[in-house]
Amino acid sequence: MEADPSLVSYADQHGEWETREISIFGVVKSFISQLSIGQELTKVSMPSIFLMPYSILELAASRHLKYIHLLISAQHEEDPLKRMAIIIQYFFSCVRDGNFQKKPYNALLGEVHKCFVKYPSYDGQSTSTAQFIGEQVTHHPPLTAFNITTSEGITLDCNVQFSAKFHMNSVSVVTTGAVKICIPVKVGNQTIKETYIIDKGLPDALVKNVIFGTRSINWTDSVDIMCEDSKTSATVHFDKNEYVKGEVSVYNTESEVEEHRASLKGYISDVVNIDYLESKSSEAAPASSASSKKEKKKEKKKAKHSKHTCSPSDTVLMDTKQLEPNSTLYPKQTDPITSLGTWKEVTKQIVAGDMQAADQIKKEIEDEQRKRLQVTKEEEKKERAYFKYNDDKEIWEFKSTQTLAPVSNSTSTASDAASGSN
Repeated sequence: MEADPSLVSYADQHGEWETREISIFGVVKSFISQLSIGQELTKVSMPSIFLMPYSILELAASRHLKYIHLLISAQHEEDPLKRMAIIIQYFFSCVRDGNFQKKPYNALLGEVHKCFVKYPSYDGQSTSTAQFIGEQVTHHPPLTAFNITTSEGITLDCNVQFSAKFHMNSVSVVTTGAVKICIPVKVGNQTIKETYIIDKGLPDALVKNVIFGTRSINWTDSVDIMCEDSKTSATVHFDKNEYVKGEVSVYNTESEVEEHRASLKGYISDVVNIDYLESKSSEAAPASSASSKKEKKKEKKKAKHSKHTCSPSDTVLMDTKQLEPNSTLYPKQTDPITSLGTWKEVTKQIVAGDMQAADQIKKEIEDEQRKRLQVTKEEEKKERAYFKYNDDKEIWEFKSTQTLAPVSNSTSTASDAASGSN
């Protein structure tokens, strides 16, 4: 798999455009420029001054790929309680990397984004790869489906709906949609498959002082993580100033009671500590009891690459200073509608600070796609280029045979898609 060095996403970068002041005059001017006699207000586009220079698909890829290698340690951890800690650590790494001061573009219906990261294998003897394929599968409501598959056989799937609402001087960020992570775990001489369900990809948040004052993010939510296979679960509570606290439990099948086994607290922008409690029964003991002491000793002796040494310890769940991000790479974008291609000129103008030009280009894209949607009825379809709707489960599922290569039998074109107002 080769990367195209000419392709970049601003979702992976930082710049002054992230914290650029929002001008009231600029906002009013942008809205007025779109109005005309008889104008339907629902067709008024969100001013570019409120937007980040990237699509929601680019944001999802950047956030979930940057530290995807953290999950590899779960494959080699025999204690189910500590495997859950690794899942929580990865989840925190995704949350802490978010920038909610402005919102990304709403993706066009049928828009596709592909990218990948490379990182050292667990033993450092080879290079592993994690591939991301995301697609905007519905228009009303706007729903993004994406899949990540790693060389180690780990998969991550998500259907997510992201919305940002402006309230004068604040923005509320709300997400819906669970994240499913499947990991083949090596326990002794066996490999077992565990599935973790995170009930929300991101906690809800309130961004204060968007226009006036000093901006701040207040988390306003709690998130549950469950693994039926290992009988472990966790609940994490988010608070202001990026403070988190939570508890990890194990279901005791003998007494049919859920036992509190660990507590965590700290700041996801700095350090989050974890405190493991004593087991109340042999049933709740780590699964490592199924392995011999000799096998455990052998496992500990396995070499580990430095990038995989930031796994949770007996006291520290996550230390952000030790996290090493991956660099996102982009293959040649050959699908009819791509995030990097469709929004290229809008992104260029936003980064340059020419919001008037960005507004005009973005409105043209949205108007064109809206008209085509009315003609093609594309939104009624239940199968896209890379995802298909499962009526029984009521989710969009990844066509697992797909790769980063384009879909040769896809009949979708740029004129078949439609966007909503960003």
